[in-house]
Amino acid sequence: MTNPRLAVSACLLGSKVRYNGDACEFRPLSRRWSEHLDLLGICPEVGIGLGVPRPTIRLSRGDDGVRLVQPSSGEDLTDRMVAWSEKTIESLVGLGIDGVVLKKDSPSCGIERVKVHGRREGSPMRNGTGIFPMVAQALHPQVPMIEEGRLNDAEQAEHFLSRVHFHHRWRLAGAEGWTAARLMAFHNEHKLFLVARTADGKRRLGRVIAEGFDAGKPASEVALAYMIEAQRSLGNLVHRGRFAHAMERALARLGVDVAPGVRQDIITSIHDYRRGLLPRMAPMLLINHLARASGEVPSWLGHLAQPVPSSTGVLRRV
Repeated sequence: MTNPRLAVSACLLGSKVRYNGDACEFRPLSRRWSEHLDLLGICPEVGIGLGVPRPTIRLSRGDDGVRLVQPSSGEDLTDRMVAWSEKTIESLVGLGIDGVVLKKDSPSCGIERVKVHGRREGSPMRNGTGIFPMVAQALHPQVPMIEEGRLNDAEQAEHFLSRVHFHHRWRLAGAEGWTAARLMAFHNEHKLFLVARTADGKRRLGRVIAEGFDAGKPASEVALAYMIEAQRSLGNLVHRGRFAHAMERALARLGVDVAPGVRQDIITSIHDYRRGLLPRMAPMLLINHLARASGEVPSWLGHLAQPVPSSTGVLRRV
């Protein structure tokens, strides 16, 4: 299996493309996680022809809404940036990206809380979205997206990477064309993944499949609707209780003959994880060991565990 592919703000990969001629390299991504991910650098501001270094640009609110402007010259760059963003996100999706990591606070790349300047001097409002993510999310909501600042939190990093890997498996599953059988097989194989991360995502996604095919839609259209709804369902961080419930279901599904005491030890470790006394890897390792002892690890069990960044920045499965 190939690595998942991410589009990343080029400055986060060490390229000196910022307005002041510097980079702002995010080393966990560029130097460690890159062993497990294929990274494609993009810079919207350089993409529309701005130089390095360059005068600053910002989001400004006027009579016709929020615009991207260059205060020093008064030039409005909105239309150029929208056109570049539309073309670029289509190209990136065509190249098979599974997620996007963008520079926070940037008027071209910031996903949330970007400064929007008013007509009068004063403190700007932090309620804007950069042009590129705004366009990309509108055209391809199935592709997960995050700012680099959130990846400093291990829980948020794991959550984002689980969405990336889910999209990656979906893309590979449909590489030879979607059929109803392939989409149902993908859904069934990832039921525990969904149960572990969403309250009712599994049922909602099942309805997306059923209603799409009942309406006579092409399999490719139903598959895209499926992933859009899946990423929407996966938008919230995972609670321990949901993952503990999924591990209990995984243990029940193994169907392996095991001494009652061993099974109880695994159940106890799951309960301790639920209470915050053990890391997730503890019960998962026990479940995986039990599966391997039976001679085979089911594919759905592998999908339940996801690669996450460790404290040293190296991806591991937990």
